[in-house]
Amino acid sequence: MTEPTETEEARLRRAFALIGEEAGRPGRTAAPADPPAAVRTVTTASRPRRGQRRVRVALAIAAAACAATITVTVAVTADGGSGTDSDATGRGQTFPEALACATAVVEGDLTTVRPAGQGRIQVTVSVDRWFKPSTGPATARFDLADPAEAYATGDHLLLLVPRRKGQIPDAYRGQEVRPMRDRITRALPEAAHTTCPPEFH
Repeated sequence: MTEPTETEEARLRRAFALIGEEAGRPGRTAAPADPPAAVRTVTTASRPRRGQRRVRVALAIAAAACAATITVTVAVTADGGSGTDSDATGRGQTFPEALACATAVVEGDLTTVRPAGQGRIQVTVSVDRWFKPSTGPATARFDLADPAEAYATGDHLLLLVPRRKGQIPDAYRGQEVRPMRDRITRALPEAAHTTCPPEFH
């Protein structure tokens, strides 16, 4: 999960500091004389003490800050899992940019996987479908940066081959394939008119 930004952390610190201050504040001094029982009961039920109100406000602020942090984190995580990548400065790609920066997008079965030296592998794909370019040979060989997770002969995957030599390719397997196939199909028309940013060449 993506770490919260400095702004989000500052909001959380302020909210929790307010809670701590109110929790440690002494209660209001007692009234000089106790009111009759009936009045005391109504007052207790209808008017929370000032300290209680402040603690509730502080809790509401903290809850809002936490909700904002969770929302931002979920949004970043969802985008980060979409097959995009970042350059050395942390600049992310949009999905159409990721497709524009791909030299090939194919779906098929891996028939061979070989180490190619210097942190690279060579894979051969028996292609079921070409997305980019729209057509190609039945068998394609790609020289790729070695991914963190191993490829194995027989794997069925949807593969985005990046233009930048050192960039890890995006590969989708199993239940990921169908939704990603649909997403690629929808995004290809926009990607055809999208320029690959220079930092991803």
